[in-house]
Amino acid sequence: MIRVETAFEGKVALVTGGSSGIGLATARLLSERGAHVWLVARRREPLQSALSQVKGACRSSSQLCGIISADVTDVKQAEAAVTEVTGACGAPDILVNSAGDVDPCVVQEMDMNVIRQLMELNYFGGVNMTRACLPSMIARRSGHIVNISSVYGFLGGYGYSAYCASKFAVRGFSDSLRAELKPLGIQVSVVFPQDTATPQLERENQLKSPVIKALYDSQVMTPEAVARAIVRGIARRQYIIIPGAEGRLVFLLTRVLGNGTYWLMDRLVARSKKKVESMRK
Repeated sequence: MIRVETAFEGKVALVTGGSSGIGLATARLLSERGAHVWLVARRREPLQSALSQVKGACRSSSQLCGIISADVTDVKQAEAAVTEVTGACGAPDILVNSAGDVDPCVVQEMDMNVIRQLMELNYFGGVNMTRACLPSMIARRSGHIVNISSVYGFLGGYGYSAYCASKFAVRGFSDSLRAELKPLGIQVSVVFPQDTATPQLERENQLKSPVIKALYDSQVMTPEAVARAIVRGIARRQYIIIPGAEGRLVFLLTRVLGNGTYWLMDRLVARSKKKVESMRK
């Protein structure tokens, strides 16, 4: 088995959503392991700050690191980002699709534009970047694509109908992608993180309704812990990566309980609503 410490030396890694959270933590760790790392996100100012962290983590002065301000939901911008990286230091060996967002809300109260935006970013953004990277990966019969889903990519959660739809889509895409690309020598990983201490989670907590807040009380992981699981999983050519014991337990329970998962969720929702109602009296 390839050692994690040496698996990434000289590799070109392209990380979307790389200006903060899981994307930035993964980029820093990849640079520590000797990879050339490029970050993609929409806002340039956070990217500049992130780049200084990634450069500071490099193990060698020969490593090339850079940033690209791009909207991955736009096909042409996704393609241009890959072209720019390829011209600067070579075609990406590793693509980490980490760009994403969340908006906790029951479907009947959610703006339809928000539902579409979540699908565009969480799902189509990864599809666009993957398609842009694939020609060079197929040509050399090597590469690794990492798609960040969520615990809500295998568990349907109350108040997360739009988010779950996008993250279930990431899992379905990854499952098919794995089967299609394995014969071509290209690896695929899908990551199911539990709650992680990121700017996205801070914003999410501010948007949660009282029922959603009462329903979910999960352990929060650090982005660094999630990044370690991702990098270790890439080195081991692991398909399913579930950082954190709680996430692994939930994954196991959904498989063991089967349809019983719905009964359990209904009980938890009913209990949370009752708790909120009693607090209002």
